[in-house]
Amino acid sequence: MHYPKISIVTPSYNQGHYIEQTIQSIIGQGYPNLEYIIIDGGSTDNTTEVIKKYEQYISLWVSEPDNGQSDAINKGLAKCTGDIFNWINSDDYLEPGALQKIGEAFLNADADIVCGFTRIFSESNQQDIMLHRTELFDTMEATLVQQRINQQGMFYRLSIIKELGGINNHLHFIMDLECWFRYLCYKGQKRIVLIDNLLAHFRLHKESKTEAQARQFREEEKAMWYYILQANRPGAAWSKFFATDKVYQPVAPWQFDAVRPKLLYEELSQKYLYPALSAGNKVLGRKAYKALLRSGRLSLNLHHIAIFVKLFIGNIPFRKFFKNHA
Repeated sequence: MHYPKISIVTPSYNQGHYIEQTIQSIIGQGYPNLEYIIIDGGSTDNTTEVIKKYEQYISLWVSEPDNGQSDAINKGLAKCTGDIFNWINSDDYLEPGALQKIGEAFLNADADIVCGFTRIFSESNQQDIMLHRTELFDTMEATLVQQRINQQGMFYRLSIIKELGGINNHLHFIMDLECWFRYLCYKGQKRIVLIDNLLAHFRLHKESKTEAQARQFREEEKAMWYYILQANRPGAAWSKFFATDKVYQPVAPWQFDAVRPKLLYEELSQKYLYPALSAGNKVLGRKAYKALLRSGRLSLNLHHIAIFVKLFIGNIPFRKFFKNHA
């Protein structure tokens, strides 16, 4: 059997205490058609010494200053020659046999993306937090709005990543989410395959960006949503809800071939009706409520009656009805 060539890039900077496990988990896969590239940002710890121990098994590695994780991934991406691509950070690692499962999945399915499970765990106590896989919903718009992804367990066709323009160098926190969004808006979700295998392990520790810089994640996310909504003419209310001082800069203008704006606004209304109301944004709350009412998504219950009164009549104290509303 001729397995597709899998290209893995590891961006790295001063993770010498973790990177050996990362490297071993990738070169120890036993996968017959692997291309492994490490792009180190000029680490000042023992990272390069660790890399040199395994350089006979590494297709290419460099250690030089770069402009952060996204830049490092793109530098590696430019050198990739495989059929399938993902990046595995220098504090994460693959499950044994993961690449075999990915190679087989791409052989057996006409897919652009294959997603499996990732174990998320805490470094401080080695406790499992959750087992997670990128989720697909009934519609692309719902998948977009719910944005439940796990990058470590998502493998793309390399040609698709290059068609999308690579990873966005302007982003430092949501580059994986933004790449996923660009794909969904352009191609939809018909060529995405979910498999039931555990593929990767994602470590949360005090130095990881996920733990330390949640606010910056949120600001980049809001700026991206502002761009999407402006491009799809949502009106001032939605744009204001996602407004932020952060300016989103795309790699290239997005293609929205797969987006149905009306359905997108309904999904946003479903998710953000209560947050808009809690924030005192009655303009957006009314807009969202009307969208849900027209779509038939509102049931006749005390929560929805209370929200209607709050939005369209006045401040009658229905506070107790909101406690469990999500």
